[in-house]
Amino acid sequence: MGSTLIKGGTVVNADAAVRADVLIRDGVVAALGTGTDDWSADRVIDAEGMLVMPGGIDAHTHLEYPIDGFTTRTADDFHSGTVAAAHGGTTTVLDFVKKEPERSLLDTYRSRRDVAAAKAVVDFGLHAIVPPREQQPDVLDDLRKLAGEGATSWKFFMAYPGTQMVDDGELLEGFELALEHGVLPMVHAENGHMIARETQRLLADGRTAEIFHATAHGHDAEAEAVHRAVVLAESVGAPLYVVHVSSAAAADEISRARAAGARVWGETCPQYLAVAYEDYAELGEKAAAYLCSPPIRERGNQEGLWRSLVTGAMSTVATDHAGFCLHQPEDLPPQKLRSPGYFPKVPNGVPGIEDRLMVLWQTGVASGRFDACRFVDLVSTRPAKLFGMFPHKGAVAVGADADLLVWDPAADHVITAAGSHMRTDYNLYEGMRVTGRPVRVFSRGEQLVGPDGSFDGAAGRGRFLTRGKPQLH
Repeated sequence: MGSTLIKGGTVVNADAAVRADVLIRDGVVAALGTGTDDWSADRVIDAEGMLVMPGGIDAHTHLEYPIDGFTTRTADDFHSGTVAAAHGGTTTVLDFVKKEPERSLLDTYRSRRDVAAAKAVVDFGLHAIVPPREQQPDVLDDLRKLAGEGATSWKFFMAYPGTQMVDDGELLEGFELALEHGVLPMVHAENGHMIARETQRLLADGRTAEIFHATAHGHDAEAEAVHRAVVLAESVGAPLYVVHVSSAAAADEISRARAAGARVWGETCPQYLAVAYEDYAELGEKAAAYLCSPPIRERGNQEGLWRSLVTGAMSTVATDHAGFCLHQPEDLPPQKLRSPGYFPKVPNGVPGIEDRLMVLWQTGVASGRFDACRFVDLVSTRPAKLFGMFPHKGAVAVGADADLLVWDPAADHVITAAGSHMRTDYNLYEGMRVTGRPVRVFSRGEQLVGPDGSFDGAAGRGRFLTRGKPQLH
């Protein structure tokens, strides 16, 4: 593989930023220091004026994710999605396994792992989605086995009754099993019955347009589910991770619980911080591009989410990347616009795997909300700890994988769909000007992305991560 010396940059970790050189050998960080003229390397990179940070970890992606009874999938597969991730500075993704019909969760997990291993260009792990018991009565046996195969995080849906939603009894049983096996349980926290009831009321009133999706998924449905999930987890002593928090009211539930000593961590996403309901309220059927669950909410809601990130009440920023095209891709059935004017039929999900770091840097660091160390914690270090990958991932440290970004904080960039490597035909952040972006991206010591945007990473080079127990301190 050869060795690389990154000289003259400022190394940014979650706990400190220091000027230091970084020596990479055999895919790991071999040494850190200053005054290193005696270090020899096959290649020397001048990082003067740059930041050297750990590669981003996106703990919530949906690549070639099946919908509609497995008849179609999201636009990005494990190759295009991880190429896009790398261009944006993300060097590890954690994706999801949804049980296939007529196949056990364990068999589905192993099959999906193999599919991803053949395509991914960055390292990856998999969360297991726990199906309702009627879909697989012996699912607890599979979960025990999955814990030993590196799936040390399981997701439970509190939404989508009749398809994915589990009841409170199943949550309690799953939380207890997770605690027993050192697994971090995750919840999609929306009250599915409240949403179904509100949806039926809207449809009966003829309010079927795309914008009424946000009305159906109210703040109260999200806040209630977060509160209930925390109480249930606390009742059995289990930790809890709440995915894609969109409502400030839900974030406040997490803040209060953490202040009272609960072991709960919250994740939010760039689309909830930098995009608002007002951006799509007048777009008619094209508002479908913005539909995801929970929804992108009103601009006035954003400040509460930012407050939770600044204070530490919210712990990570992921993407929930589930990209669908507005217009029909060549190899897939119609996607976002397949049923114009009828929000229940719009596939839920938005793209963002390539844009996450740049959008959060611009809106969080460049805007003065928090510093570069907090940025690194949100997008890399904390996910690495919570999902059993630290210290090999999530830090620039001796012995860690050389998943590194050379970040130019002064680089000017305009985000566009045309300039993206994602397969979606639109971008939520179209025309957004950001200051700060990765100019070099390394994965286990190999440079994937160069300063000119060149890419050098073969399909299948990404490694499957057999993850350890979560580090909850």
